Amino acid sequence: MNRYLILGLHIISLVLLGFGWVLDVLHINISVHYIIDFNLFNEKRSILGMLKKLWNDGNYWPFSLIFLFGIIVPLLKSVVIFYLLLVKNPLMKWQSFVNVISKWAMADVFAISIFVAFLGANAMENTKAVLQPGFYYFTGYVILGGIVAMYCGKMLLASASNKV
Repeated sequence: MNRYLILGLHIISLVLLGFGWVLDVLHINISVHYIIDFNLFNEKRSILGMLKKLWNDGNYWPFSLIFLFGIIVPLLKSVVIFYLLLVKNPLMKWQSFVNVISKWAMADVFAISIFVAFLGANAMENTKAVLQPGFYYFTGYVILGGIVAMYCGKMLLASASNKV
């Protein structure tokens, strides 16, 4: 696959990631229906909004995990992929690094956990959950980012075998 096509896909994946961070990912509404309708809980959150709430509430451990694996690791992976795509003869150890860090980029796990929360919330009688656009952007990043990493690795292996 063409290096510039992979680069373009990588840039698109980062745009998806950015939208996934700032747009709401899940809307949960809990209400009671007796004589009158009473809304107990109505919450929309983006990933960055969740991080802010966790920090403000003093939940530093979950904040740290989400920040590290949902923000820092994808950004670090992105920087290395840019290096691999833009440098004429990149060191293969950086491709190995991308392979290793991809296993620790918990973006895919995070997207699945949001979906599980959505399903769980909808299973309760008085609860309604709706996936928001941020979820779809974030999931798009997960899928496209995986494709980019895979084709980047194949491209580097092909160029390395052509040098031999």
